[in-house]
Amino acid sequence: MSKLKPLGFIFLVIILFCFCINIELTNQINRINLFQTNIDIRSFEITNTSLDMAPWYNPILNGHYIIKQPTADFLLIKTTDTQFVAADSNKLIMMTLASPMNFLFLCILIFGSGIYLRRERRKRHYKNQIAELNRQANSLLTAFNLQVKPAENPLGVSSLSQSINSLNSHVVNYVKQTQTSICQDKLTLLIDRHAYIEHIDRQINHANQEDLKCALLFIDLDGFKQVNDSFGHSFGDEILVQVASRLANVLRHHKLSNINSTNQLEQNLSRLGGDEFSIFIELLDDSDRVVEIAKHVLSELEKDFVLGNKIVKISASIGIAAYPESASTPQALLQLADVAMYRAKSDGKGIFKVYSPEMGNKMRRYHYLLEELRLALACKDFYLSFQPIVHVEDCMIDYFEALTRWDHPVEGMIPPSEFIPIAEESNLILELGDWIMLESCRQMAAWHNAGMRKVKISVNVSGIQLKHRDIYDWIMNKLKKTGLPATSLMLEITESTFIQASPRIIKELSRLREEGITIAIDDFGTGFSSLSTLADLPIDVIKIDRSFIAQANKSQKYNDILNTISELGQKLGLKIVAEGVEEIGQFELVKKMGVSSVQGYLVSRPESSVNVGNKVLRNNTSNLSASGTSAWDIVS
Repeated sequence: MSKLKPLGFIFLVIILFCFCINIELTNQINRINLFQTNIDIRSFEITNTSLDMAPWYNPILNGHYIIKQPTADFLLIKTTDTQFVAADSNKLIMMTLASPMNFLFLCILIFGSGIYLRRERRKRHYKNQIAELNRQANSLLTAFNLQVKPAENPLGVSSLSQSINSLNSHVVNYVKQTQTSICQDKLTLLIDRHAYIEHIDRQINHANQEDLKCALLFIDLDGFKQVNDSFGHSFGDEILVQVASRLANVLRHHKLSNINSTNQLEQNLSRLGGDEFSIFIELLDDSDRVVEIAKHVLSELEKDFVLGNKIVKISASIGIAAYPESASTPQALLQLADVAMYRAKSDGKGIFKVYSPEMGNKMRRYHYLLEELRLALACKDFYLSFQPIVHVEDCMIDYFEALTRWDHPVEGMIPPSEFIPIAEESNLILELGDWIMLESCRQMAAWHNAGMRKVKISVNVSGIQLKHRDIYDWIMNKLKKTGLPATSLMLEITESTFIQASPRIIKELSRLREEGITIAIDDFGTGFSSLSTLADLPIDVIKIDRSFIAQANKSQKYNDILNTISELGQKLGLKIVAEGVEEIGQFELVKKMGVSSVQGYLVSRPESSVNVGNKVLRNNTSNLSASGTSAWDIVS
């Protein structure tokens, strides 16, 4: 239909032009000078001439009479009593067309028609473009699965407007969702670490300009790993969601909220990762306020977590760092608050600590030793010492405990109490433990072949090793490599590690025990294990922690506890070993209580393998060959 419109306009212009010529033709006829003209004018007798009216479809000659002659047609211009005066129609029309008025009118018509046709082409072009845009918009709507109300003209501007509005709304929502998704923790729906640091950076810049104080709380859950191990990760995830909700309530209670206008997320609360959360206090007008908030957080997280039919109790350790006293950048604030949080954990958990420079020194020491520990492992800078454990009755050697020593080239001897925890936290204990186990078994195999057939070597195994190693295959492989009989190896595992051990680990230890390996529970009395747990564990030896031995002669309560442990071990058929025996009085006490073996400086300090060989193999050859062991001279 739109294509016929220009044709109709052209036809209308032609008709109009023809009628204009008709009018001009009439005027031209009226102005003809019959005596001075270039037009062929003739006179026809009325009686012999017939007049014909111009046909209706000829707009130029409409209303005029025509006298048709063989040579040409003539238009009637005048009538007398006897004659028709007529002019040559073709020449008359040509003269009319050549008139200035007609020429001007023709130019106007042509110009106007050109403008109109150009305008129509542009309209048609725009219409086609709109139609194409509608088709593209519809494709996008289909791709995004969007529905719009049908328009009267599906290819018109109104339809395009609806589509654009719908797409615009979708894009706005998509951008909002994308921004939210980028900076949001998927589990707790809090902002993530990256977005949190950016927010803190903006707030610190503002605080610097306004000379304000800020603070940051670094929150880490205590015992969350045990929840995951005991109930599964889905259970742990629900705990994290509830923690996020409780922390959000703390923010609202203390009016700390700062909602982002774009993504509508809380900016002063973040899940940093794992079970770590953080709260940022933008305006710290009172130093007591941050303490109040920290106490509120601890109180909220100490409440029961109810999931289905289970009730779980956890706590949190909080580190606090302030701006500008502690640090001046977001990363430094987080790092120092993290340092303070670790101090809170080491001081008992379930508490908060405010960062101090002394904590920073400890952290620098930690990282320094961590790097030195890696280097020492690569350079094999460790060596083993061996401390004998003897029977109380005859001082015959029961076993040797392998103890790791680190002689640092600059600092000298670094105690195991300092570098072992670092090795465990960094998982370097796995590599170090491989070396300790292999070297201990190799040394004991050499002593076994030399005659110490009834002496065992005792090696400490950490919870990290139990978790990351297939303990049965790992131990059996070391025995196979060194040729040491399984009956000559004892594994010492701390009481706290036993309590947290999974059923898989207990099963692996039971298999090792069946192979003839002795299992000892170390530091007994410090891990709060129940008697039922003790009865179910695959153990042969109980090593009483040195703290009980040190207090037994000073406190009747410790004496009673020590006596009870000894009786319990005897009734369960377990060998009892007393650690940390340093005085004759302590030796006599544990002997009287029925403790079978003792270990401590009274018997011997840790010795090198060379000294052990000299003392046992060379000096007691006959006794060693007969009994498979030897007495340890506690005097020398």
